[in-house]
Amino acid sequence: MKTRPEPPSGPALLRRARLAVGLPLPTALGVALLDDADPAAGAVLAVSGLVDGGAGAAHAGALAVLLEAAGYLAVAPSLRADEHAVTHSSATTLVRAAGVGETVVARGALDRRTRRLAFVTVTATVGEDVVARAALVKSVVARPPDLTSGTAAAARRASRPTT
Repeated sequence: MKTRPEPPSGPALLRRARLAVGLPLPTALGVALLDDADPAAGAVLAVSGLVDGGAGAAHAGALAVLLEAAGYLAVAPSLRADEHAVTHSSATTLVRAAGVGETVVARGALDRRTRRLAFVTVTATVGEDVVARAALVKSVVARPPDLTSGTAAAARRASRPTT
């Protein structure tokens, strides 16, 4: 009988979470883990630089990247080592602007997990104020080999020319 890999925990979960926020777009925007000791806790984003939408508040696209990252982090503890989750449906509601200089915290909750789907709710806040909410449906798929260690993805990023 073939045994199924267990979901990641401890250092393995932290590596997976760091790969998720370490992708080029979240990295460029400054998305970071909320708590290294609890990678599923969520993600954080400071409203500055590329995140500024030009009107003194966060760009909706930057908030979408943050919500997506926090959604994945909520699902990650339920994924076995040979699984990955990709978003195939999302609905986002922007509740209020997050101003330049503010920090947005996004926390996801895994509402339901089936063999092939994960249903996630994400709430982004500034202090106690809700900034945005998202409902994500993620497909659970086979994990690509280069995500197992992150070395192939890191090598691709390292080989890109810098400006």
